[in-house]
Amino acid sequence: MNKKKQMVFNLNNFLLATSNVLDFQEKEFFDTNLSHSKKIAYIALRIAKHFKLSPEELSDLCSYCLLHNISMFTTQKKSKDYCEQSSKIAEQLPFLLKRNEVLKYQCEFYDGSGLFAKKENETDIFSQIISFVDYIDTKLDFSKDDIKNRELINRFIKTNENKLFSKAIVDAYLLESSYISFWLDIKNENDILNYIFSNLHDFSMVLDFEEILKITSIFTKIVNKNTDLLNLCEQACDYYKFEHKDKQTFLIAASLKDIGKLAINSKILNKNEKLNTFEYEDIKSYMYYTQKVLNNIMGFNDISAWASKAQETLDANGYPNRVMAKDLSFKDRLLSVICVYSALVTKKPYRAAYTHEKAIEIMGTFENKLDTAIIADINKILKFIEN
Repeated sequence: MNKKKQMVFNLNNFLLATSNVLDFQEKEFFDTNLSHSKKIAYIALRIAKHFKLSPEELSDLCSYCLLHNISMFTTQKKSKDYCEQSSKIAEQLPFLLKRNEVLKYQCEFYDGSGLFAKKENETDIFSQIISFVDYIDTKLDFSKDDIKNRELINRFIKTNENKLFSKAIVDAYLLESSYISFWLDIKNENDILNYIFSNLHDFSMVLDFEEILKITSIFTKIVNKNTDLLNLCEQACDYYKFEHKDKQTFLIAASLKDIGKLAINSKILNKNEKLNTFEYEDIKSYMYYTQKVLNNIMGFNDISAWASKAQETLDANGYPNRVMAKDLSFKDRLLSVICVYSALVTKKPYRAAYTHEKAIEIMGTFENKLDTAIIADINKILKFIEN
């Protein structure tokens, strides 16, 4: 591995981390819990043992489970569009084996009553398993530590055998749910994670930084469709003559710095009027969630450090950690300046985009918060004037 051009990447580790914020979206619209995707992966892997899947297939199934709700932020409901968008995103990720349209058909049922009217075995077994586990964890309550509740859940599932679910999947589930470990594990996220990690082979791969940037840029497009942030960051890296690794990891950090916004209620994010004090505090928490996600991704130490400081300021009044100026590196300061500029020149639900000139004028009032030397370089960075 060339450490100047590549890094080790594990898709399941990456998706386990990002599921921490993706599940906020499904909770908002379907009142699921914040371990929903992990529970889906857990139940799916227990069921999959009975279908003689290879280690590579089990790893991919786990990834699809963790990824299943990635388009909820944009569609806000389970629809054909939701399934198709999720499927298109999955096509951009480095799965171990090629499978077609797993997430496109994640909302199909055995009797053909799903969104695309596919029935019985017309869809991939992965799609069938995900449909089953997503449905039962959305509709039923696995959190109650109650024998009668377990019986009600299993009775509902058995009743819908060869209706909503195939007999093969129901039989596999009922066998797994007969073990006390199934019910004890499912109550605790740490036990779920222990099960997942102990039952999956490590299929970490070496990827070029550019390949990882393509993956992480998916989240930039989900959260901020109209932003030109990555292009601005690239111009800044070129202007300051960053080395290849520094440039690419800086761009990866920039692509993920808003991932925490997936944990914020959509009504606040899309509000057309000025936020009140409580809503503003909610918005500010997104950087906490960004930091929480990135800290859990292997090999992302520097990336996490830069991304999670994008809203820190020189006067130590930024968020989420009120970092002091002496602890903000040049890259930290650069990303902060570019983020502010990008936000100002981007249209928001509550205002039109500012012109370049107006944005620079506004940033000039932030002398105690932003690095004025970098602000002074903005025109050169953006190639408005010749060097």
